[in-house]
Amino acid sequence: MNLKLRHAGMKYLLRMLCLIMISSLLMMCSSRQNLIEGKWSLAGSLVGGTPSSFWFKNDGTVVANWKEQQSAFRSGGRYKFIDDIHIRITMIDGYYEGEIYNFEIKKNDENELILGNDYQNIKLKKENTP
Repeated sequence: MNLKLRHAGMKYLLRMLCLIMISSLLMMCSSRQNLIEGKWSLAGSLVGGTPSSFWFKNDGTVVANWKEQQSAFRSGGRYKFIDDIHIRITMIDGYYEGEIYNFEIKKNDENELILGNDYQNIKLKKENTP
């Protein structure tokens, strides 16, 4: 009888531990997305074809604006986290429709976001929005 109680107690502890781990993981994903949300503008030098701004919305959509040789371009799409440090941006419409970009998030805090890939690092600063 005592062995059955101990076994039931262990099962309960394992279930609680799993629940805590899942909750923690969901909170980490949520906070990571909250940190990237908002409007970001280019803080470094502009490389050809690099967006001059990104607007990451809380619904998983992104708007990217480009300015090249006095012309303005705009693309809209979706973003998602591949893992803890990688993000995928898929452009659905606009100038870069159909393009998919994978970035490593090299830095992300409330004021600065650095996205990098094999070709470049894009340094962005958070825009002050009301």
